[in-house]
Amino acid sequence: MHIPSLGLTARYPGYVAWCRKAGNGYRVGIAFTDEQALFGARMGEQVCQIERYCRLHEGTQPTPRQNEALALEWVTRHAGEFSHEAFVQPALD
Repeated sequence: MHIPSLGLTARYPGYVAWCRKAGNGYRVGIAFTDEQALFGARMGEQVCQIERYCRLHEGTQPTPRQNEALALEWVTRHAGEFSHEAFVQPALD
């Protein structure tokens, strides 16, 4: 998996474990090759979600302090969704 918004080094080895039709697109489950790849992908996803959260709440030009407060707010509310248990699931239902 590659997360382009995080730069060229944001690559996490894995394989497609499942794929399901969902509306006009597909939901894809990725099985990562090791714990380090899983951890990196989880952290990368959190960075993307925090950035999105900050953009949704920005006024004119948020200061670094305001962005930091929004990031902390997001972590407080949503970090549990990115726990190890939330990501480690059987490859097949």
